[in-house]
Amino acid sequence: MGLYAAQAMLCTRYGIRHIHYRCYFSQEEVTEGDSLDLIEEIENTGLFPLAWLRSEYAVSKFIAFSGTHSVVTDKTRYISSIFYLRACSRIERRWHIRVLRRGEYTVESVRLVTSDLLGSVRTAIPAEDLGGMLTVLPRCYAHSNSLPFPRSYAAGEVPVRHSLLTDPITVNGSRRYTGNEPFRRIDWKASARVGELMVRTEEPVQERRLCVCFTAQMSEYGRRYVNEDTAEHTIRVAAALFRELTERGEWFSVQSNCTAHGEPIRRGTDCSEGGYHLLLRELAALSLTPEQSLKDVADIPSDTRLVLLAPYLSEDIRRLKTLHPGAVIILTSPVPEGETMDFIPVYEEADADAEK
Repeated sequence: MGLYAAQAMLCTRYGIRHIHYRCYFSQEEVTEGDSLDLIEEIENTGLFPLAWLRSEYAVSKFIAFSGTHSVVTDKTRYISSIFYLRACSRIERRWHIRVLRRGEYTVESVRLVTSDLLGSVRTAIPAEDLGGMLTVLPRCYAHSNSLPFPRSYAAGEVPVRHSLLTDPITVNGSRRYTGNEPFRRIDWKASARVGELMVRTEEPVQERRLCVCFTAQMSEYGRRYVNEDTAEHTIRVAAALFRELTERGEWFSVQSNCTAHGEPIRRGTDCSEGGYHLLLRELAALSLTPEQSLKDVADIPSDTRLVLLAPYLSEDIRRLKTLHPGAVIILTSPVPEGETMDFIPVYEEADADAEK
């Protein structure tokens, strides 16, 4: 009886005091549908061994674990893991996981539970080191060709006095080379004539202005029109549209009433991979429940060509189309029969994943 009481007291006092636990993702950023590892590191720095220690943790239901059972509620997946820890030992365990939906994820909580040898005395504490955030970028809508977006649409031009772009065909003279100009613009004939490096001066091209105004909202005026899967499909279509415009070298801006970290999206792009990546990160953080209407957020100059992307033909889309008759509308869900407004349908749903 005394031995039983002694081991119970030692387990209660020292069993979990020297346990150091860390849980984190193997990568900080992946794309929707990618696989990675969730890593558990646990170390016993004390001299008291533990017969067993269980970690109970909660993550998003959109993080799927392979080779293990879990309990899934409305938005959360619960996983448990059992360890045996000798004195002064360390264990690393890797869970192979797959992220089913774009978003920003963390390990929501971890609870460590252990007991004495007979299981009569249990001790539980919350773990503190839960790693950082995992950013899951949306995957682009998979289409056999490019999106059904007319290539000639973004070719509208607006005269400007200054532009970063120049036309190599329209040369209007030459000037001294300063070292900042691209090497291809050196005028070798003029350089040989004056005895120093000269570069061609080219006429600025006319600037193309294009705005993609989109929403992924599911409801309007208290009525739900599409489900969450359709809203997510809309975000994948937006990612594909941004990629296509970037690859074409089109200068475009993006506006949305859906918020990323509490702020509506309002961003210009520079047609670079970095600019495209920033847009993907904002789409990863996008909320599907905006507080403002798209019409109230949109600020479209009169000389801008407009692309409207939405999951359904909302009143906001109709109003913006009335204000900008030349706007192209892309819809990601069917509309009622008899609709006369022109739009581009992108109804094919992305491949369904097992999200339950």
